[in-house]
Amino acid sequence: MRRFLLAFIGIGLLLYGVVYLPPVRDQLIAPFTDGLTVAAGGLITLFGGQAWVQGNVLTIPGFSVRILDLCNGVEATLLLWTAILAFPAPWPYRLWGLLIGVLGVQAINLARIVSLVYLGVWKPAWFYWVHWYVWDALILLDVLLIFLLWLRRLPVDMTPHAPAA
Repeated sequence: MRRFLLAFIGIGLLLYGVVYLPPVRDQLIAPFTDGLTVAAGGLITLFGGQAWVQGNVLTIPGFSVRILDLCNGVEATLLLWTAILAFPAPWPYRLWGLLIGVLGVQAINLARIVSLVYLGVWKPAWFYWVHWYVWDALILLDVLLIFLLWLRRLPVDMTPHAPAA
């Protein structure tokens, strides 16, 4: 447990430190956020809605949102990746977990963005509360559930056991 905790702290500091470097933000995170905004707009139009995207701004009739850091799912994904990388599992399982993890977090995050845009039209008074409390809790729950499901998929002989007495 101590090894996992120390690895978790070290890997987390490294990943979050790298992501907040200006070149990484400008060259990777900003285009990713713009792509996420396009994907959310695409989902809205796919299901018959009207949406316009300009950079990281998503507009539907009656409401607009700007997808910023902490709203793009990157930090939640890094939290999950930190846990997966810190856990003592073989690399093929870790890589599988990283891939499934980013897909799972971003799928829920897309649902979050679309739901918040429509909430902004239908119940604007609820927007900030749902955005900062309900969806934040749901995204963290998503990260926890994906990590626990990933742990369950590990073969039994790979999971650490308590030492015999």
